[in-house]
Amino acid sequence: MTAAEAARRALGSAPRWVRNLVSFRNRLAPLVGLNATAAPGHADNLVASLPLLHSDDRQTIFGYDDRHLLFRMVVDVRDGPADGQIVGMTTLVRRRSLAGWLYLAAAIPFHKAIIPSLLTRVDRPG
Repeated sequence: MTAAEAARRALGSAPRWVRNLVSFRNRLAPLVGLNATAAPGHADNLVASLPLLHSDDRQTIFGYDDRHLLFRMVVDVRDGPADGQIVGMTTLVRRRSLAGWLYLAAAIPFHKAIIPSLLTRVDRPG
């Protein structure tokens, strides 16, 4: 499986509770000056509303920059034991303002629940 396929499986079939949280975030974000959606010009390269920045067989990177934070989500696929694969997902954030710090403080507990839930979706074809 390529990193792009792993990302599509994880992000393209998120559970309803995750989709609801993302929808809530996208409604709330503009009220505090954060980007709710991808920047114009990225519409053709979106997976689960995240702009695709880079993709090869081993790594796919999504992300966006705004005045409050820089956000990246990295999906890695590596060879694993017994001809299997190991899929990892990492979120990276650089805070650029107090609003970015506050947003991240509120978001971290949700990311800690969302990422493992998304990774369970990778093993399901299709």
